[in-house]
Amino acid sequence: MVQNVAGYEIIIAGRVVKWPSDWITYEEVKAEWDKLSPDRTVMGDPPINYTRENGESGILLPTESIKVEDGLSITVDPSHLS
Repeated sequence: MVQNVAGYEIIIAGRVVKWPSDWITYEEVKAEWDKLSPDRTVMGDPPINYTRENGESGILLPTESIKVEDGLSITVDPSHLS
């Protein structure tokens, strides 16, 4: 598969982000979340929820990665935010 050269538009912390690669890791999600929302950073290593544009949803866990596509939305349960 050829990488989308322009990147993908995904949603992290309620904000649209241009993501340059076909995959995103748990650690990259946490880092990006903390950068985008410094007043609500992720505490610990909670499961991270994601939903694809087609409605498919799942959970991203530490050390895992998921395939990126336009419209991917990533959320963290508010009880795991400082």
